[in-house]
Amino acid sequence: MDKLIAEKTKKGYVQKTDASAKKVARRIGVSYDEAEDGKTLSEKVLAFLETTQATDVESLVIAAWEDAYENGPQDALGLLVANHGKLVNLKELFVGDMDSEECEISWINQGDYTTIFTAFPALERLHIKGSTGLELSSQPLKHDKLKALTIECGGLPKKIIETIATADLPNLEYLLLYLGVEDYGFDATIDDLRPLMQKGLFPKLTYLGLADSGIANEVAVAIAEASVLEQLETLDLSMGTLTDEGGRALLDSTKIAGLKKLDLHYHYLSNEMMKEFKQLPVLVDVTDQQTSDDDDWRYPAVTE
Repeated sequence: MDKLIAEKTKKGYVQKTDASAKKVARRIGVSYDEAEDGKTLSEKVLAFLETTQATDVESLVIAAWEDAYENGPQDALGLLVANHGKLVNLKELFVGDMDSEECEISWINQGDYTTIFTAFPALERLHIKGSTGLELSSQPLKHDKLKALTIECGGLPKKIIETIATADLPNLEYLLLYLGVEDYGFDATIDDLRPLMQKGLFPKLTYLGLADSGIANEVAVAIAEASVLEQLETLDLSMGTLTDEGGRALLDSTKIAGLKKLDLHYHYLSNEMMKEFKQLPVLVDVTDQQTSDDDDWRYPAVTE
């Protein structure tokens, strides 16, 4: 080994002692059969916290829990907070990683994350799936280390948008919000979304996703000349009900050309407009074209 290392270093290679280090991740969930036998997410989280692996885990995924259509993960979140001293390396948290067979996304009951932010000041990535009963923070949201925030749902409540729009997240680089539709909890207007379109709200933001929207045309028109485009590398308006109306606003924008990527996959654009997007000097994803001539039959990708 020493001989091989010496040969490489003579050629200019630099030895990295941590080159083979791997991120330690753990996924905890309750299967249907386990739930039938009386197992709970809290029991499994507590058992994990009592292991020596807890101190090494950097990424924690909370999968399905018992009767997620009726119960939220609040007790399990409380255990994480109460035992935060054992999770000294936790940087990533995903709560609600379940498919439709386990629970439809719009039925997933969520919890209150206020104390998660205070208990884990080193947290860098938070991913939440489901918005029923979701409380992102009951006080002004401030976190110095958070780099990525994703909320997947069938409908994002206005109060969650307001919490994010007034948050102090100086290191946030990635923000992806599934807006959804009114029937599943979206009760905001385009004016509620405008603060997210302002440059400097999150100084390091380079990826903004306002996806899965039933008002995708309004979003496209509003953001086409918004100042936030001046700092973004990627704008994600995918999975929504975007038609040529919103597409034209984006094509006529004086700011879109400054992006590296425009993600519009799953859309209702015409073939002619898709060709126009492909001519832009940026990477544009217009795959997964949908077809419908009736506004009442256009749906975002993720609802029910």
